[in-house]
Amino acid sequence: MSRRNIVLVQLPIPQPGMSPAKGNVPLAAGYLKMFAESAGVGDAYQIDIFPPPLANTLSEVGLVDAILCHEPWMVGFTCYLWNIDRTLFVAKLLKQRQPDLRIIVGGPEITADNAWVLDRAELDFAAIGEGEQTFVDLLNELRSHDRPTRAIDGLYVGAGQRGRNDSSSKSFELPLFVSPQQPKFRQPLPSLDPISSPYLCGILDAADEQMLLLETIRGCIFKCKFCYYPKSYDDLYFVSQEKIEANLAHARERGAKEVILLDPTLNQRREFDEFVKMLGRNNPDGQFNYFGELRAEGITKETAKLLRDANFTEVEIGLQSIDPLAMELMDRKNNMKAFERGVRAMMDVGISVKIDLIIGLPGDTPDSIRRGFEYVHRTGLYSDIQVFNLAILPGTAFRQEAQELGLRFQPRPPYYVLETPTLELSDFYELMAEAEDLFEAEFDAHGAPELIPPGRDANNLVRTILIDLDAPIADNPLPRATERSQALTLWLRSSHWKQHRSRIAHWIEQLLADNPHSTLQVVLEPIAGVRDITPTFLEVLRQACFAETSYLDRFYSILPGRWAGAKRLVVLLPDTARVDVGLRWIEQLAEYATLAWRPGTARLSEDELDPHEFVLVS
Repeated sequence: MSRRNIVLVQLPIPQPGMSPAKGNVPLAAGYLKMFAESAGVGDAYQIDIFPPPLANTLSEVGLVDAILCHEPWMVGFTCYLWNIDRTLFVAKLLKQRQPDLRIIVGGPEITADNAWVLDRAELDFAAIGEGEQTFVDLLNELRSHDRPTRAIDGLYVGAGQRGRNDSSSKSFELPLFVSPQQPKFRQPLPSLDPISSPYLCGILDAADEQMLLLETIRGCIFKCKFCYYPKSYDDLYFVSQEKIEANLAHARERGAKEVILLDPTLNQRREFDEFVKMLGRNNPDGQFNYFGELRAEGITKETAKLLRDANFTEVEIGLQSIDPLAMELMDRKNNMKAFERGVRAMMDVGISVKIDLIIGLPGDTPDSIRRGFEYVHRTGLYSDIQVFNLAILPGTAFRQEAQELGLRFQPRPPYYVLETPTLELSDFYELMAEAEDLFEAEFDAHGAPELIPPGRDANNLVRTILIDLDAPIADNPLPRATERSQALTLWLRSSHWKQHRSRIAHWIEQLLADNPHSTLQVVLEPIAGVRDITPTFLEVLRQACFAETSYLDRFYSILPGRWAGAKRLVVLLPDTARVDVGLRWIEQLAEYATLAWRPGTARLSEDELDPHEFVLVS
């Protein structure tokens, strides 16, 4: 019997701009392939990882075509909160095209309490918790059966399997081996060496992104209630020093410039100083920078110097809140004196320290959150600051206690809190705006528009559709859905906008019906008739853009400032027209669209621009 094809896919973090995503390294897929092949299933299964450059650029329909080109028997998806919506849409399209295809999902988003995912008809299997052993057990079961004939720890059998007929087990009634109410815990691997590392096996290559992702520990000794880690691991599990050093040797040989340590808390291990010394010995010429997340409380002057000597140039520290009640309710107690000592020690040796603060924690009030902002700002204990809204993630203690704590949150990713007993929705907007003012930053800024010339990219995808509305137009000028890039610009030129409004709205609706998770930029370039572009005109287009919401739309929905999301309207004008259209017209349109000015004979200064206006040099 020929080997069955399995394709493992990881979709990237959605990008608000037009450039393809970067840093989408399918590490989890690498673990699965490595562990499965070492377990001897390679005689029955050909396991391939879907190329990240295609995952980062193809539209949903394009992804389906490209995945099916591999003639898969099974497709596996690694799921995070930022890609789960899109993943499920692609899985649904795959099932429509190939009904007998098996779909398995895993990753942090796949938890026993996340019923809106697990109950989807397009899913056959879900690996809950650490997935490598579960994946191999399932493949061994499916060697001779259409579906499992025994319970497998960590495996949820989805709706897509329950109707499958299996002539070899007609009398077997398939149970839900893991139900949302009573998940069967999968005991983690006792050592991480068997999966460390896909880089060493040639499955992944640090040269691809000039970056190596490295886990040295799974599990976390801290029990923060906003995090899934305490629920998914019962202890700490380690990679041996020998394997760590082999990974770092690969990073050096392949020209990596950064090694990102994925441990949830880097300095939770005993003998942390010795661990950092080992990292330094394996980066003797400082070829790459190290990055990790740690607790400041455990950092002394000596440890800070070791970190800098190893070439840690930046670390991230989750302060989250300084309020005693908030710390108690999230089960994370900050020792503020030790925190200050540790941050100062690292900053004194030249390490950049990014501090995280959360808005929306139970127990926090507007005043206590402001005190946190003011404390960090007054002490200067930060090189960079990141303020974000609390997400009630599936699988976390906060998700289980949400009703008891009075937390109202988005039912779909990113699961942002919308209300607590001490915070109203308006407080979230106001507090984030105050933080941006205080720290002189725009968190998760949308960035300037990007005008991509018409043509095809390296993957033969259309990134910009340019249409002259005043010229004869085909009935459907849009390229085929499979040929469009995930980040797409619809660039329209005209002198007579009023007569084209319905047609433009229809094109937007068609683009998003085909590929609803696109990052779409609609550029309106008036050749004349500038004042025909009115707020009413733009509102019709905006409604077409946001008839359905995607992850980025919800992500930006409770951030301050003007309307933002995965879709953006841009009005492109020569800066010489600024005097002609007048300030009132500019202010009115800026509520609906980004205004982009092309330099002409006159030059705009920054003082003349609203923060949501941009001068395009090209």
